[in-house]
Amino acid sequence: MSSRSFFVTNFGCRASQSEGAAIEQELLNGAAIPASSVFAADVVVVNTCTVTEEADREARQLIRRIASRNPQARVVVTGCYAQRAPDELAALPGVSHVVGNSHKPILGQLTLKVLDSDFTAEPSGRAEVFCSDIFLEHELKPESHLGSGGRTRAIVKVQDGCNANCSFCIIPSVRGRSRSLPPRSVIEEVASLVDRGYKEVVLSGIHLGTFGRDLNPKTSLENLIEEILEDVPSLQRLRLSSIEPLEVTEGVIGLVATNRRIAHHLHIPLQSGSSRVLRAMRRPYQPEYYLDLVNRIRDRVADASIGADVMVGFPGETDEEFSQTFRLIEESPLTYLHVFPYSARPGTPAAELGGQVPVHVANFRAKALRQLIARKHSAFLASMVGRVLDVLVLQSGEGLTSNFLKVSTPEKLPVNEWLPLQIVGNQANLVASPSPSGRRWPEGPDEGSSKHIPHTPTRLSLLQQHHRARHQLIVR
Repeated sequence: MSSRSFFVTNFGCRASQSEGAAIEQELLNGAAIPASSVFAADVVVVNTCTVTEEADREARQLIRRIASRNPQARVVVTGCYAQRAPDELAALPGVSHVVGNSHKPILGQLTLKVLDSDFTAEPSGRAEVFCSDIFLEHELKPESHLGSGGRTRAIVKVQDGCNANCSFCIIPSVRGRSRSLPPRSVIEEVASLVDRGYKEVVLSGIHLGTFGRDLNPKTSLENLIEEILEDVPSLQRLRLSSIEPLEVTEGVIGLVATNRRIAHHLHIPLQSGSSRVLRAMRRPYQPEYYLDLVNRIRDRVADASIGADVMVGFPGETDEEFSQTFRLIEESPLTYLHVFPYSARPGTPAAELGGQVPVHVANFRAKALRQLIARKHSAFLASMVGRVLDVLVLQSGEGLTSNFLKVSTPEKLPVNEWLPLQIVGNQANLVASPSPSGRRWPEGPDEGSSKHIPHTPTRLSLLQQHHRARHQLIVR
């Protein structure tokens, strides 16, 4: 093996992060040397996302920066953008190989070969492309997709692909049909991570809630959670990544509410609070269902962080329909949001719809929602002060609670340990100190159910500002 170094940089979701960690581990197993940054590496693997045009732009921008600041580096591009538009990426400066999701299993060995190649020779023309029909993939391969990230928390991708047909989404065309790992493979990987010292494992997938439906015999995410908890008793914390509303079953809610080893955190995409917009998006639920769901979760898990994805500026979205989204979020117990202005993706049905919302209007709506959720999140943080929460110390002075809140911790606490810490202040992050009693809150599985986190009082002034600005923009 050569003495050349590598760096893996990831864009996008937790599933992508898990894949990036698996690639990195394969390179380390091949005796490759990690670099400190993309600008210090001989070979850079750029693991891309293509969910929005902004994600595409960020990847292109990074590749061009690498070519400018580290011109001797070879860039290997992979991920969803590489699957969607391999030739577009192959034309960028510094790119030697483009590897779509269809060929990700060969990425590690390919990168090791690039590290061993002759760097004194000028690259011979256009980048080499490895990409084929993703729908030819019918199973998930554990050896190429399992991995972990960081030193304290590991991400395990248990599912890939998506069978949904949301009208705005490009992901099914770059990820293929839904495919699940066998439960035993997942359990063995989780056990291995725990043996290596990881104190939290995050289950991730492109459409996580459909886990097991493609297997024979069929199973479910709920069953997988139960099996992991039973078969890996030394796992201290299990966290779930994003789950679609109709897949957050009463059984899943019950497990989160009653088993202390499951993080008090659920991320449930909303997208819109308008019935008409949801239908146009081909989302299979109504706003009333979503609001009832998150309220039921709050009733069962009083200290849960509940997050959502919300899209603004979907084609044809009116001021009133945006107001419906605003009001739903205002009335809900949501504690954080990922807000996205609509981005037309080539080949999706929504890209062909009329009534495209002007960019400045979509951006204003996004700003209004971000200001709203900032107030709600601040109130949620304030409600934690005085409580004793389980905190995983990530590094000196920094921790993460079971309910997904960043905390500032005393410097001398042991790293990579779950500790009961009392929340004593709320500055940029929550401030924690050792619990005087060593007790956690809540004490038992159901004690928290009667303690409600109050909703944040808000005003409709942002909506009124939006309507005024919208009107002024039209007049001008």
